[in-house]
Amino acid sequence: MYNSLNVDLLYVFITVAKTKNISKSSKILSLSQPAISKKIHQLEEHFQVSLFVRSSRGVVLTSDGQDFYQQAIKVLHDFDSLYSVKKSDLNTQFDKLNIGVTNSATLLYPSFFSKLLFEQHQLILTNDLDELIEKFNYGSLDIIFINDFSENKLTTEHEKYTLYSEPYYVVYSQTNPYITSSDLSLTANELRRVKFILHPEYHFLIPQIRAAFQKASLLVPEIRQVNCFDFIHYLISCPQTNLTTILPKFLAKHYEQISKTKLTSKKLALPKYYEISVISNGKYPLTALIQKLEQSKIY
Repeated sequence: MYNSLNVDLLYVFITVAKTKNISKSSKILSLSQPAISKKIHQLEEHFQVSLFVRSSRGVVLTSDGQDFYQQAIKVLHDFDSLYSVKKSDLNTQFDKLNIGVTNSATLLYPSFFSKLLFEQHQLILTNDLDELIEKFNYGSLDIIFINDFSENKLTTEHEKYTLYSEPYYVVYSQTNPYITSSDLSLTANELRRVKFILHPEYHFLIPQIRAAFQKASLLVPEIRQVNCFDFIHYLISCPQTNLTTILPKFLAKHYEQISKTKLTSKKLALPKYYEISVISNGKYPLTALIQKLEQSKIY
């Protein structure tokens, strides 16, 4: 039971119960509305109970939901009380942590990770997710920041909190002659004449991209894996190329901005969202870590 019920589900539930609105909760939690609905559904499935009545105006707790809300508040209070230690003790605990993080996650919390680099922490920066997960499973890392799709590889007890969720975007030259759609998102049909360069960190998107083209009865485009962060400079210097790349929204907009109007980006019409989660082995309270992260978040 405890392995399948994450603490963040209760945080999401309580936030929705307080705001009575999934859209407002989405902004507070930095999660997409579908991700929030999925987490609520997980709770309802887990406890076999209906928690909310949904309408066009928002959501309202059911009678069972009200009872569950009171219990959830108590559980989180008791959970937090397990870590009722002085701030100095927390800092001492934090200084002993071994932390692993993907490079893209550092862009979300730059001051947090730059500070770690100059303090006495064991910090691993890498795009090799398997390396982070292996070290966490063997106990040489206490906290890791990973894409959600990798979580099923974890084999040891852990706590999880989803920090960030957003759609993927196609990044391409502002003058790319092969993408002419004025729509806000790009489907397989609008991308039928382009080629994709993907960073290995996003290789799991390849089957979904292929499936989208096959469903539309279109020829699957060429897809190659290279360091697309270097490839961005090629896109800027070759305005007529049919090459594109796919990145999470925050990275896409970041490169679009620094290109000084030479690049543009649009949402990729795929159901998969980019999510970054923090995974802990319990040596340090997740609530305290999340507070540290929120102080340095820039997106």
